[in-house]
Amino acid sequence: MIFEAFRKFRVERPDAPAFLVASGDRYVPISWKQFTDDIAAVVWAIGKYCPRAKIGILGENSYQWIVAHAACLLSGSCAVPIDVNLSADEICERLAFVDAKTLAHSSLHGDKALEVARRMPNILRVGFSSLAADSFMEGGHTDEAFALWDGLGPRRIEEDGSPAVATMVFTSGTTTVPRGAELTLAAIESFAESGSKVLPMGPSERSLMLLPLHHIFGIAATYLMLVNGVALGVCPDFRRIYDAVNRFRADFAFLVPALADILAAKCEQHGVRGLKWVLVGGAPISPRTDDRLAALGIRVLTGYGLTESSALFSLAPLGEPSRHGSAGKVSPLSSVETKVSENGELMVRGPNVMLRYHRAPEETAKVLSPDGWFKTGDIGRIDADGYVWIMGRAKRTIVLSSGKKIAPEELEGLLLSCPGILEAVVTGEAESRTVTAEIFADIPESEVRGAVAAVNRSLPIYKRIKRVVVRGAPFPRTSSGKIRLPTMPPPKPRQRGHNALPVPVPRGWWLALALLAVVALALVVIAVCFIVHLSAGVE
Repeated sequence: MIFEAFRKFRVERPDAPAFLVASGDRYVPISWKQFTDDIAAVVWAIGKYCPRAKIGILGENSYQWIVAHAACLLSGSCAVPIDVNLSADEICERLAFVDAKTLAHSSLHGDKALEVARRMPNILRVGFSSLAADSFMEGGHTDEAFALWDGLGPRRIEEDGSPAVATMVFTSGTTTVPRGAELTLAAIESFAESGSKVLPMGPSERSLMLLPLHHIFGIAATYLMLVNGVALGVCPDFRRIYDAVNRFRADFAFLVPALADILAAKCEQHGVRGLKWVLVGGAPISPRTDDRLAALGIRVLTGYGLTESSALFSLAPLGEPSRHGSAGKVSPLSSVETKVSENGELMVRGPNVMLRYHRAPEETAKVLSPDGWFKTGDIGRIDADGYVWIMGRAKRTIVLSSGKKIAPEELEGLLLSCPGILEAVVTGEAESRTVTAEIFADIPESEVRGAVAAVNRSLPIYKRIKRVVVRGAPFPRTSSGKIRLPTMPPPKPRQRGHNALPVPVPRGWWLALALLAVVALALVVIAVCFIVHLSAGVE
């Protein structure tokens, strides 16, 4: 599907822009002919230097990054995206873990790549520009590259008969060590196909790649837009998201919640031009950010998925009314099945699901059944119309000693709807039945305490937050923008940088306690009088 679309655009629209690349204050178009020529050049270089190898890709979001990844897919090699925020030591560990033979890198991260090569002398280090330049010295090879694709069928199958791994993407690791999910070309194409059915887009539109390309959401969204002929811009600096969106005049964008928050704040201050809708995935968007974007005339669509499911397998259709709070609608593809298990866990099966975790058979067996069902780890439901509603992570569910269960995400959502509360993480201790909220806010501590008390009044007693820890700084986040969840209980009160606040007992409880005390005292008086009376009778 992907390269068939590329070849079609090369033939039918050779001079139309596939990309618009920032150059100073303007965007320079790169035609479909140039794009496919560049892919073919890198395919030729891969065939010459590292055929059918695992190739690490290290670089900021860029046109060259996408060319390198597409060339890996077309050549039958395995692309291994590397997070640019990793240290040289961590990059070496990942490359060794996947047995990568080559590291392709951008010039911006050349020094880090050089350090990696110094520590791993057997790895081939190649700059993005060197790949293309070397091949062009030998002449054009576009026809050869696409002929290779036509004959690639047998090469998509490993010797054991299993599908070949097209790309290996590491999970974000919010609560566990990141794992390498092995994904096939069919998995990437599954998202492109399903997205094309529910998100109408075409050559008359333009969009910006604002997601990190070393995550599957960014990769899958890129190919979705390209197979539909959308003119694609690339934003290498996520801190300047508003400037990029406004200057580029994007019609739509794919975001994670952290970027949606930034965009909403900037658009409120300075306005926005042209942006019609955004699709937010990777984590739930806060109701407040949803409302802020909607007030600006920007429709917010949601989706749900994981690295292991090749990005989103539920998407909110553009042509249907919004279902606020939902995680989109189950995939329109008959090949992708979604269900809820007996214990309430969402499960998915289809070509979009990973083959396995790399070199982790025990971990794979925990999440992937023999008949292909992937356990998402999320508790949820699917309504009669096919919309998915996420209740929370199974691993995060707080089970009290009384047997009652609490979904932290529910309480976090209520807290985030309070003005001034920017981030919140809820945890619990089963034995003490204590629910704790750790909060980062831009309002005084007294107002935080009042907001928590207001939330508590709307909750059953067992769900109420008993302890609050106010952070002095935002939570640490993963490279995809998700809050890195604590593996230990929140810090004790009065630690440096935190202030533990007692949550006030609602006024009605004081009255109830006073009445109970009066009744107890009256019963004691009656009992004493009765005993005295009996004693007098005996005498």
